[in-house]
Amino acid sequence: MAKKQRTIVGSPLTPTLLKELDALNKLPFTPEDFKPDGNWVSTYRIWTCHGYQESGNQNVGFLRIERIGGSDETFVLNVRQEVVQTDAITHIIDGKIKCSNNQLASPVEWKLKSEFIGADGKHISELRSGDNSIATERAERTTGDWCLFEAVQRLALDAQNSFSFDLLERMSLKKPDHRLSYRGVTLLKVDDIDIPLHCFVQLGSGILPNEYWLDSRRRLLFVTSMNKAYILDEQAEQIIGREVEESRKSYQRKREQKL
Repeated sequence: MAKKQRTIVGSPLTPTLLKELDALNKLPFTPEDFKPDGNWVSTYRIWTCHGYQESGNQNVGFLRIERIGGSDETFVLNVRQEVVQTDAITHIIDGKIKCSNNQLASPVEWKLKSEFIGADGKHISELRSGDNSIATERAERTTGDWCLFEAVQRLALDAQNSFSFDLLERMSLKKPDHRLSYRGVTLLKVDDIDIPLHCFVQLGSGILPNEYWLDSRRRLLFVTSMNKAYILDEQAEQIIGREVEESRKSYQRKREQKL
């Protein structure tokens, strides 16, 4: 029997391509009173493409970011990320990041906790780490990858808007010489209506290019990076919860068949 042919995607992810690959069924709704510098919660479904249109594309986790306004100088980001890995193991990161109220949301102090949950739903104690607070001198040209999810929403939509900075990946690994620039507007067709999306591009050492896509109310809807996307989705936690449960059941069935 001839193998079923698969269609190579052949290009980095964009909002239009996410729609074509059925990763995006509808455009997330942004309330009229949304304020990038206010208090809000945004949850993103983490989706990956394995290079083909027909198969291998899946949700792998979620990222929730809560912004809590503080003083005129600082605010707080509460972060939770859950990613499903091999053999139904789930990696969970919880973080609390105090940020400067500057253009890049530069971190001042943060606390992270990392843990893994096995296929049996129990914590793997030997892989747990964190609970220690980290403070740093205020570095106006340093930011974290999660901090950028907040910062891009407050930046001017101006072709001259470009910033150089050092990146703290997952708030731990420093990667120097990055640049964030405003690229302009791209139209996304939804139900025969052209929706304008503003795009910022991040380039730098040690990462694939990141593109941040905002709607007209300045809310971050998508972050795309080659074959991975963060898609704003208020149902993301429930979707991943169901998929984690199914993944654990599938793993247990396979184990039982081997016995």
